[in-house]
Parts: sequence; C-alpha cells; structure tokens
Amino acid sequence: MNKQSGFTLIELMIAGFIGIFIFTGLLNLLITTNKSVTLSDSLSQNQETGRFTMNYLTSFVRRAGYSEDFTAFTPPLFIESGENTDSPITCTGNQADACASNNPITNPVTMVGDRLSIPMDIGGDNGDEIRSCTGTIIGGNGAWANSGPQRIVNVFWVSATADNNRQLLCRTFNRNTNNWIENQAVSIINNIERLEFQVGIASDAEESSASRYVSVNTITDDSTITMDFIRSIRISILTTSQDDLNNDSQSTLRERSYGLLDAPEFTIEDRNLRNVFTNTIELPNMIGPRS
Repeated sequence: MNKQSGFTLIELMIAGFIGIFIFTGLLNLLITTNKSVTLSDSLSQNQETGRFTMNYLTSFVRRAGYSEDFTAFTPPLFIESGENTDSPITCTGNQADACASNNPITNPVTMVGDRLSIPMDIGGDNGDEIRSCTGTIIGGNGAWANSGPQRIVNVFWVSATADNNRQLLCRTFNRNTNNWIENQAVSIINNIERLEFQVGIASDAEESSASRYVSVNTITDDSTITMDFIRSIRISILTTSQDDLNNDSQSTLRERSYGLLDAPEFTIEDRNLRNVFTNTIELPNMIGPRS
C-alpha cells in the first residue's frame, strides 16, 4: 500500500496567510490607483473648465465699449453713471438686474459673487453682424436688422439656484428697449463656483494703462472717476470638481478657505477639488482717442 502525502495544518495556515497578504496588497493597489485616476480626472476637468471659461469671458470683455460709430461713446461697463445723458444708466427698474455689481450684500440670492455686464453697440442697417453671449445674431441680417444701431449688454453671473447651481449664466439686455432679449438666461458652462472682478482705472483720462484696480462701487461713489478712466478688467473664477457623491476619493482636506480679488474670504467644507483662475484683460476700445 502506497504512503499518501499532503499538507499539514500549519502549511495550510501559512499558505492562507500569504494569500491574504497578497490579496490585501492587490486590493490596496487597486484602491490607490482608483483614487489617483479620480484625482487626475478632477484636476484635468478643473483645468479644462477654467481655461474654457477664461477664454470665453475674455472674448466678450475685450469688446467692452465697442461701437461702429467712433464719434459716439459706449461705456465699457453697464453701471450707474451721469454720463451719456441721451441714454442714462440708472440701474433701476428693468436695468437693476442687468447692471454690473460687486456688492454681495445687495446682490440677489440667485447669484454667487459678482455680476459682470459688458456693453457694446452694434450697427443696424448694413452694419456688422455679431453674436451675443447667448448665441443670438445681432446686426447685419440678424435680429433687428432694420432697426438701427442696437446697444446691447452681455451679462454674466454664477447661479446659486437649485436648478442651475454652479453654472455660469449669461443673458443679453437691450438698452434700446430697456429690456432683456431672451426670456431666460442661458447656461454657458458647469462647475463654476464663483465669479469676481475688478476694474482697472488710469490715474487720469489721458493715461493708457491702469494704475490701480477697484470695485464698481468705487467708481460710482467717486465723482472724480469717470468712464474714461477705465482701461482693463481683472476676472477671477473658482472652479470645482464635478463628482459630489464620492468626495472621499478627491481630497484629504475637508475645510478650505478661498479669497478671490477683493472679495471677503470664504470657507467651503467638502472634499471637492477647486482651482482659482485669474486674468487681466485690457480694453482696446478704451485706449486712445475715440473721436
């Protein structure tokens, strides 16, 4: 009769222990790799969101104060001003929600941060054709083609409502009719948590570059600063990662504070990744003679 051979209990226990050790190592490697991929995707998403938003806003901000009539003055910002008495900007009534604002106290609860409002004048009959921030064609053969020059304002803000939370919204205001062109705002891009801006003003109307950056309130409260002093606009945005359901795999930090330009520092408590993007945009229509 042949002698049977096998594993002893101690050998089985040692083999089982080694198997568990290897399995645990592989599981940890899988979890770590998954977290790294999620982190990389979130960082990439934030960078892409920030670059697109900055490029988009820059393309409209650079048109601030544009007019086909070089003898007419178009304000670079839609804010309350005693200038342009033929069409005063009072920021009351229908204009209230279209005017630029740096005031977090008086801003509506439907928005977060600042509201940026960029005016431009588009020729009507046989004039240039341009798209508003919502995609509406204005001038040329588009909307109001035979209605003369159109004075429009592209208005940008970040929504705080449940339906459009963390979305950069845009709506176009028509100064000729003193009313909105669209029935509702259009979403430009998601995952924008805050928009802030400052205005670069020159030391006097003859200087071609900004000497300091101030809020809209500084311009409206100081009678010595006119629209002719504005030379540039500085924008800052805060982007956030998309995944709200799996915060543990994005960052080990839970509470972080952010400060954008001159806005009060604020604290956010979650593990979403965030990035701050800032850009200073010169206004070519506000440099040099306009007559």
